[in-house]
Amino acid sequence: MNRLFSVTLSLLLLFTSTGCVGRAAPAEPDTQRVSSQTVSSAPPPESSGAPEKAEPVPEQLAEQEALEESLVPKAPYVRVVDPSKPMVALTFDDGPHAVYSDMILDVLEEYHAVATFFEVGRKIAACPDVLSRMEEMDCEIGSHSNAHKDLSKLKKSSLLKDLDTADASFTAAVGYAPSLVRPPYGAVNKTVKYATGRTMVTWTVDTLDWKSKDAQTVVSYLQNYGDLDGEIVLMHSTYESTAQAVAVLVPWLQEQGYQLVTVTELMAFYYGELLQPNQFYGYTYFTTHGRTDTPAQLPSSEEAPADAAPSQDAGTAAAPPVPAGAEQAQPPVPAVETEPAAPPDWLLPPEEAGA
Repeated sequence: MNRLFSVTLSLLLLFTSTGCVGRAAPAEPDTQRVSSQTVSSAPPPESSGAPEKAEPVPEQLAEQEALEESLVPKAPYVRVVDPSKPMVALTFDDGPHAVYSDMILDVLEEYHAVATFFEVGRKIAACPDVLSRMEEMDCEIGSHSNAHKDLSKLKKSSLLKDLDTADASFTAAVGYAPSLVRPPYGAVNKTVKYATGRTMVTWTVDTLDWKSKDAQTVVSYLQNYGDLDGEIVLMHSTYESTAQAVAVLVPWLQEQGYQLVTVTELMAFYYGELLQPNQFYGYTYFTTHGRTDTPAQLPSSEEAPADAAPSQDAGTAAAPPVPAGAEQAQPPVPAVETEPAAPPDWLLPPEEAGA
């Protein structure tokens, strides 16, 4: 009996001990996990807490430099004519045109170039601002008569009345009447040449742009012409094709080394002559004269007559002064010139035929 009691007690103690071992003890805090979380959320030991500035990339630096340059005032462009270098005068007849004249001026302005525009008086009232822009750009403005008639067929009184009427339109638009005139069709007689109180000038290279009305034809003609030094090129500002040709020719001429000048500048710097009233510069003059060794000194704009077109823009440097006594007398213009007769109407642009 006592033996049985002892066995029973032993078994009871054994079961009690096993139950205690099977209970889970309270888990200790996950110190490793807490420590890891704490470290990852804290700022780096060496960091001050302020975000660092990123270094600018090259594109940003270029943009910043461009902005700074744009804010710096630039000196005005000064166009300088060197009498010793090649030069050519582009001229445009029959304007002004409200669209195509501005297209031509856009190109000239972009390349710091100038030209001479011979405008028809009766067309000025429709777009006087075009002439104002020419004036601001230091281009030269000349008269192409008032009604684009053959001046050689008019009586002297009618001839002068036509030119005076054109002068009034020029004065209303830009404040002066030009003294430089290109007779329509290049048609002249003794009265037109020497009895109007004005300077008459024609051209040396005719692009026939009014005939082709094709930009590439005009471009090819001039690019294949040969030496253009000292030439006066005839075009018309009344055709879109001419404006398109100018967009190609102006940069091309400059790449070839030509300076683009006005007719007055060309006459002074290349031919050595200041344009005179009651004189005619046409076929005979240009075929008997070449580059001068003594360029003429253009008067400043302040010295120019109030009723005459400015012969030199304010931003153009004049030729070096000619030493006293070095001037060479030019041969007198012959009393009789051989000029091409006015072309028949079938050869003329529609706006000119029968004018």
